[in-house]
Amino acid sequence: MKTFSEKYSPAIKYFVMLFTLTVFFNSPINAAQIPDPTLTQKNTIDQMHHKLHDDQASIKAKEARALKELNEMTIRENVKIDDVNAKIDELMAARNQILRLRHAHLIEMRKSLTDEQKVGYDKALLQRSAVK
Repeated sequence: MKTFSEKYSPAIKYFVMLFTLTVFFNSPINAAQIPDPTLTQKNTIDQMHHKLHDDQASIKAKEARALKELNEMTIRENVKIDDVNAKIDELMAARNQILRLRHAHLIEMRKSLTDEQKVGYDKALLQRSAVK
């Protein structure tokens, strides 16, 4: 008989990988990462981050719930692949919404920067996403 860790090891590894990627791609660029932000810029950026956090909260809850349900479905006996695919679509729709909010936020933040600050900001964005 398989132990708990042997039975659920692939699902746990998948979840850890997915969680790590989610954190990596959703980590915001904050005022500390912008070269020489003014006090006004710091306040504006902090307000934008707070709004983004609030906007994403319910979507992230849906995402977590969909991922949990997907993992639970995957280990059931006689699960229908159509049900799994529908749950994947639900999960990806939540991630899609989060990405849309995130990139709208990044564009809005960039508008508040000076030309000199945009150079460092853009460089940080490109490095974070491994675009070279």
